[in-house]
Amino acid sequence: MSPASGDAEIRDVRYSRYDGERRGAMSGVVSLARWGALRSLGARRGWKAKAVPITLALLAIAPAIIVLGVRALFADQSGIDLSDALPFSDYQAIIGIVILLFAGITTPELLCPDRRDGTLSLYFSTAVSRREYLAGRILAAVVPLLLVTLVPLLVLYGGILVFELHPVAYLQENWAQLPRIIAAGLILAVYYGLVGLAVASLTGRRAFAIGGYLLVLIAPTLVAGLIGEALGDPDWPYLLQLSVLPINFAASLFPGTEEIPNSTAAWAGAYLVVVGLAAALLLRRYRPGVEA
Repeated sequence: MSPASGDAEIRDVRYSRYDGERRGAMSGVVSLARWGALRSLGARRGWKAKAVPITLALLAIAPAIIVLGVRALFADQSGIDLSDALPFSDYQAIIGIVILLFAGITTPELLCPDRRDGTLSLYFSTAVSRREYLAGRILAAVVPLLLVTLVPLLVLYGGILVFELHPVAYLQENWAQLPRIIAAGLILAVYYGLVGLAVASLTGRRAFAIGGYLLVLIAPTLVAGLIGEALGDPDWPYLLQLSVLPINFAASLFPGTEEIPNSTAAWAGAYLVVVGLAAALLLRRYRPGVEA
């Protein structure tokens, strides 16, 4: 048929060879992580989807900004020591609910739409394997979480350096705080990211994933509190408080936190158990042979 008749005309049905750059499997993982992270933060979605994570990120940084602002405005009158006013070991506990909500909102967005819309089979029909897909989604969960687990601590550390009379001397005396800060941020981001993804892998409904995530973390915390009260407040039930387990583990890395129950090794062991179970569930849900 001719184009003049108003009908479509097929001119070429041949396959063409791809002549572009071949970047390998890692490029696919990075691409999945990048676009997944942007989507979880509200990219290409309505303003409400952007407002919530942005607001939570600002709330996470707010304590550092407030303390630094007070120091800048009233330094002579107050004589505030920033290290004592807001210790690094306490910061993540102060914003713990913000971190919990941030993970609960962002992680379901990485898995639930793919399961709900049936696009997993499209991913796996390409060169992307199930393990590579999963690696990309884990990166997409962990990296945005660093906005609320690591960036606020770095802002506080940088602000202290700015206001110190002798920044170089402070850096020489407190350089060990920086690797602790980085470790603490990664500990929380990996924990909440993996747990959030593990719960989200069980459903295609975002609301169910958020509710299940909060239930999985908060219910054991409440039960552990009741057990502690019934047994006279021993140390071990604190290890069962899943909602704050990584916060206590991270805080134990800093000096001067002897009041935290249990040892760093005990916190590390409990942490590895939870993270390991979450990773095992994800691998099981996305193993070959399981229906996407």
